[in-house]
Amino acid sequence: MKPFFTSLLIVMAVASCRVHGGPPNTDHLGPEPAPHNGVFVCDGDTLIFNGDGKTVTWSFSSPVDSLRGKGEGSYVFKMHHGKFRYDAAEYFSIYDGKKSHTYHTGPGMNTEDQISFYYFVGDDHQERTFKKVK
Repeated sequence: MKPFFTSLLIVMAVASCRVHGGPPNTDHLGPEPAPHNGVFVCDGDTLIFNGDGKTVTWSFSSPVDSLRGKGEGSYVFKMHHGKFRYDAAEYFSIYDGKKSHTYHTGPGMNTEDQISFYYFVGDDHQERTFKKVK
């Protein structure tokens, strides 16, 4: 009887573990949207995307968490630590050549014409919503 309960406990333990098998299915969202392209602004701050899905230039009049001033680097939208489509991503990350600056985002917060993310400074919640300049 003891081997039965031991086996049952092992099966239950394995069954209760969630094995991450990759990014979630996005078939219901349709085709992946094209990368951002153009100038996006928010309260005097600017993000410029060149449409390659990799590089961004920024100009921030006030610090955006730990990212300050002007610069250029790479960016990625992420889910579970891996690259993911922007319309369903959990994170938006900008790499300035030295450090990765990661911000929270969420499904529906980013569209072809909008990039929205938030971060915390202590207990204070800061949100930025950049709109594409037409």
